[in-house]
Amino acid sequence: MAYEKIQRQSLIVWLYSSKQLKQLRKFGNIHYVSRRMKYAVLYTDVTNTATTIANLEKLPFVRSVEESHMNEINMDFSLALADLDDNGDYMKALNQTGPSLEEISASFKQDFTISPKE
Repeated sequence: MAYEKIQRQSLIVWLYSSKQLKQLRKFGNIHYVSRRMKYAVLYTDVTNTATTIANLEKLPFVRSVEESHMNEINMDFSLALADLDDNGDYMKALNQTGPSLEEISASFKQDFTISPKE
């Protein structure tokens, strides 16, 4: 018996009141609830997303429903780690052509020199 990963869609449900949170359980898994900001993060199956959104918007305590854009974000960080040197600093920052540290400190010294009053 092989494990099959279920594709889920995250929905952000904005609420008028957080008293009726138990009613949201039948639409999916409640992942997070912010009582102060009055929203809940709900996970549903990808195949039922459109019908779930339509049913949630019919509820009187729901202000609006948004689909999360988390699945659109590229979570592959292997290229980001390739740009780091041994100390964890970015190689690109070290190879940039720009003013050197000495030039920057000299310009600050020029700007902040106090001329004697005559």
